Amino acid sequence: MAISTIQNESNSDYLLWKSPESTITLGSQIIVHENEEALLFENGQLLKIFSPGRNSIESANIPGIEGLISRSFKGASPIKVEIWFASKVASFDYKWGTRLQIKDNTYGLILPMTSYGSYALKIHDAASLIVQLVGRNQSLSKNELKQKLVPLLVRNLKEEIADTIVDNKADIFTISTELKNISKNILNSLSEDFNRFGLNLFDFYIESLEVDEKCEEYKKLKSSLGDAASLKLRANAAKDSGNFYQTERSFDALQAAAENESGLSGTLLSGGLGLGMGLGAGQQMANTVNQNTNPNLNFNNDQSNALNNIEEKLLKIKKLFDSGLITEKEYQDKKLELLNQL
Repeated sequence: MAISTIQNESNSDYLLWKSPESTITLGSQIIVHENEEALLFENGQLLKIFSPGRNSIESANIPGIEGLISRSFKGASPIKVEIWFASKVASFDYKWGTRLQIKDNTYGLILPMTSYGSYALKIHDAASLIVQLVGRNQSLSKNELKQKLVPLLVRNLKEEIADTIVDNKADIFTISTELKNISKNILNSLSEDFNRFGLNLFDFYIESLEVDEKCEEYKKLKSSLGDAASLKLRANAAKDSGNFYQTERSFDALQAAAENESGLSGTLLSGGLGLGMGLGAGQQMANTVNQNTNPNLNFNNDQSNALNNIEEKLLKIKKLFDSGLITEKEYQDKKLELLNQL
């Protein structure tokens, strides 16, 4: 029988590749290229790992191989084996992306988020990888490995984001400032899992973590917080008037409602508070929230009503001016008169 020569015939997309040649005899040659190794299995047992170079099957370098041939085939035939080739090159081009549901404790909402990034790994124990992840398959490509690792990655990502939100009191608007720390913590936790499969994970990055902009709850949240910010600006403008305290407390109540346990799915969202509402309507909603969240607050309702009436009048004269029904001088004079009442 001719002496067989076996080598890796796969392309660079494959991390593991099993040779279709399944028989060897004493003197068979296994050629191992740079940055790879060859593994010889017999009946599921690892017999030998070959380093780069031309390797000959000899009893001297594989103790007991001659006995296996004699016992299995009475010295007349070669033994059946599996010969695997494993890449030892570090891969830096693994990309990942996923969608996940994250609970924001600040606003009491569960929101859809998208995240993506990259990681780098290298095979350090090909035998473990073959036994635990490859099974009966004849090869393992980079893409196939990536798909097998996705569940581990997503699980660790969700756990780490949840821990960060709790431990650092982060919310969906500030979580992006924690990406570096989250990436580092996931690298540490994933490294242990990857190591069990014979993989060395040495880089992990989260490049983006964002709420899905199409989510209706998220749109309402942003709108409500925008109204709260507008009310805050109005409070600052009223510092020199007697209405400052009431306006300031209205803003505080609006902000508190956005952060209460029931979240914006309660008073604010169901009430339809949005950027399209006027500041007067926002004031009224804030008063309602104040009563719901803290009934002991005692605001001056007469001042609040007067302020709202002035705002309504300002809007009316602005419409008259925009329609050309009053002159600019008339508009400015009336506006000044109303503002002086604040």
